[in-house]
Amino acid sequence: MPLKRNEYNNIILDSARREIGIIIGPRQVGKTTILKEIKKYCKGKRLRHNYFDLEMPLDANFFARNFDEILADIGRLRKMVLIDEFHYLLNATKLFKSIYDGYKNIKIYASGSSAIEMHKHLKESLAGRRRLYRIYPLSFKEWLPSKTQTIRLPENIEAKLSAKDHKKLHRYLNEFIVFGGMPGLTHERDTDSKKRLLLDIVATYIQKDVKALLREEDILSFNRLLTMLASLEGNLLSENSLSNDLNYSLRQVRKDLSILSQMFLLDIVKPFFSNRGRELKQVNKIYFFDSGIRNAILKDFRNLNERNDKGALLESFAFHEIQKHLKTAQDIYYWRTRQKDEVDFILVQDRTPIAVEVKSTVTKEEIPEGIKRFSAMYPECKTAVVLNNNLLSIKQYKNIKVYFLPHYYASIIPDLFSR
Repeated sequence: MPLKRNEYNNIILDSARREIGIIIGPRQVGKTTILKEIKKYCKGKRLRHNYFDLEMPLDANFFARNFDEILADIGRLRKMVLIDEFHYLLNATKLFKSIYDGYKNIKIYASGSSAIEMHKHLKESLAGRRRLYRIYPLSFKEWLPSKTQTIRLPENIEAKLSAKDHKKLHRYLNEFIVFGGMPGLTHERDTDSKKRLLLDIVATYIQKDVKALLREEDILSFNRLLTMLASLEGNLLSENSLSNDLNYSLRQVRKDLSILSQMFLLDIVKPFFSNRGRELKQVNKIYFFDSGIRNAILKDFRNLNERNDKGALLESFAFHEIQKHLKTAQDIYYWRTRQKDEVDFILVQDRTPIAVEVKSTVTKEEIPEGIKRFSAMYPECKTAVVLNNNLLSIKQYKNIKVYFLPHYYASIIPDLFSR
């Protein structure tokens, strides 16, 4: 069955807006599929439209002509223009600006996979003329219908599942964390095919994207860096340690980390602090954008309960579920002091924090020490969450309400600000 992407509805709702819609994200997360869904929407509404895939020679040739000819031909469309892999355009900024300023009845949606390439094209002259949509791998909620039509994730913290459905969700969650949310995996029914697809995707990133940005002799070192970063998932990142362990210059480490971030392959989480003297600063945590890609880099697809890195994988799952469901003006950080008090994630809206701790196994309602310390230092924190394997309850600790929730409730944490 077709996958329902949450961001698609937002994109379609904005089709009446004049801004250039820029759809960004890593390769193979579904950007092209979303563009084709918009194309289908146009056909259903009988809207004049045209679709260009700039990796196809015929479509690329359309944009290889004189600029005025391109502009005139697009101007005659008078409705919707869809451009896949737009960063191949040599004059994207000039073209988009000219269409926005001169053709009020034309709406453009364009997709691209590399922020490095896009930054070359989307200059400041497009400020106020563009609207960005970040596409992630499938969330657990988006992925689950590919496995079952009878079980749905809870919509709020009051919703409870039967013990039978809870057990099934744990099994599905295990598979989701091991293989990740790349949409193409939903068409693969056996384990070997999933492994092969993930390994092919990793090879494509390195061979097609990264290789174009590095010298040939740097590829081997870059592969070693990828493996080391994958093993550091969810940990504090020391650039100096990486440099020493890899015999790699600090400058090159920082360059490669920047490349991974700008290609949307690596998520960097910054520390939360107000007291700069006592809290850790300018040390980031890292997560690969998808757990299946991370496991493919390590070539480790063991069951979650068989792994020493189970805690890191559950933490990564929680981070990405929250990230994919963040509301406008919400941000996510981690917290750690020099005394090593820590909380996995701090979700912030309007300068109000929610503390989130991820545990692999919890048998009773004990408030984690990190949450106690954080709430003492930040009395404006009135809400905390302990994600765990089984408990579903609420406990009051001084002036803070602590929710004990199974891991698959992670996606609804951003909604707690509205309670």
